[in-house]
Amino acid sequence: MAMSEDQYKASHPGELGPDGEGKQPWFTKNGAGVGYHPSSWQGVLVLALAVAVLVCIVLLAKGVI
Repeated sequence: MAMSEDQYKASHPGELGPDGEGKQPWFTKNGAGVGYHPSSWQGVLVLALAVAVLVCIVLLAKGVI
C-alpha cells in the first residue's frame, strides 16, 4: 500500500527542502500489483530518459542510426 504524504513526512523527519516542506519520493510503490510508478516530475524525467536510452540502443543495434 502506498504511503501517504503525512506518513512519509512523519517517518523521515530530517528531510526538509529549502521551503520547509518534506522531500517527495521520485517513485512510489503501486497500490495493487507489483512495481513502482513516478510520483514527481523528477521520476517522470528519469523514466523518460531511461526509455530514450533503450530506444537509442535498439536503433544502434539494428543499424538505423
